[in-house]
Amino acid sequence: MKGIISTAALVGLLSMSGALADTIAPGILLPKRDSKSISFSPRGASAIFLESIIPQGSKVKKGDSVAIADFRALDSSIADYERAINSKRLEVAKLKHALEQQKAISTLRVDKTKLALARSQEDLQDFETKRKARMLAEEEERVNKALRAMSYKEEELNQLTKMYKDDQVAEETEEIILKRLKNELSEKEFEVQGAKLTSELSKLRKIHRLSEDFSTVVKEKQLDVTAVEKQADFDLEQKKIALTEAEVSLRRLQDKYNELKEDREMAAFKAPEDGVLLYGGYVGERWVAIPVAEKLRPGGQLQAFDKFATIVPPNSDLIVQATLPDSAATPKVGEMVIIKVMNMQIPGEITEATSIPGADGKRRIIVTPKAPAEQIFAPGLPVQITIKDIQS
Repeated sequence: MKGIISTAALVGLLSMSGALADTIAPGILLPKRDSKSISFSPRGASAIFLESIIPQGSKVKKGDSVAIADFRALDSSIADYERAINSKRLEVAKLKHALEQQKAISTLRVDKTKLALARSQEDLQDFETKRKARMLAEEEERVNKALRAMSYKEEELNQLTKMYKDDQVAEETEEIILKRLKNELSEKEFEVQGAKLTSELSKLRKIHRLSEDFSTVVKEKQLDVTAVEKQADFDLEQKKIALTEAEVSLRRLQDKYNELKEDREMAAFKAPEDGVLLYGGYVGERWVAIPVAEKLRPGGQLQAFDKFATIVPPNSDLIVQATLPDSAATPKVGEMVIIKVMNMQIPGEITEATSIPGADGKRRIIVTPKAPAEQIFAPGLPVQITIKDIQS
């Protein structure tokens, strides 16, 4: 069919091209980033010490153990987190109860203070509308009573004086009676003066000050209500913050516990499905092969998010990650190359290339083989990329 070139024809065309100096770049077959490959990777800073792992490129069946690790320290950490979670749950329960209690106490205190204010306002109103008028009337009556008593004595003295005056002969006893009445009248006059003074002082001080005292108490109770309401809001907010902090702490403990549990399940290192084992895995856009040999040394602990091994399912699409020699020019995306896989030569296309070296100072390219996945399915296999220099 027109427009279709076979694998052999592509290789032939590349081989017949006039070459000045071919660039040979060593590479490795890897799964595509969006393939269904599954990596072993701890999520937490788990105490997992790798003891052994099967060789890279080994074929495994679902459920096979691919590595052995010592995770006793991890189990101890999980137990510690379980205890911490139980303790934190108890703390959260106590804080919830304390919050409900504080709500009830605050409501009671506010209601009590408002009731005291209402009663003070009632006392002020009763005094202003009833008791004040009564007290003023009592003071008026105090003076009037003294005046009436004085008036009675004055009338009695006048009557006796008139009666004794009409007598022809004044008796000694009559003089005594008149003298006594005059003295009593003087006393009544003095009592009237005292009653008037007491009444005036009572009006100016006692009654007026009582009115001020009742008004002051009302103002104090109003301040008490405001203070108690603000304190109630403050106490409740404190309890809510303490509860929220405890709940956040509990969620963090649970999240960490779940990470450790997942790490514990991962640390069984059972193949999730059939495939080929590769050391390393994708971190973002780039395949990273961690130095497994270092992890196998005494004290070699897996770190969080270490993708130390990946299972590549059968017939997954593969790519080649190749390293360019320092002296080689950076090829262009879209250039055709030859991939040497064992005794096969397969055409490929450069799909990623950059002149910027990585952290290790090496420039890498990505080549996509132009061949069916089942024809070259050998993830982890070293290959060579030949980049033909076709300049004439």
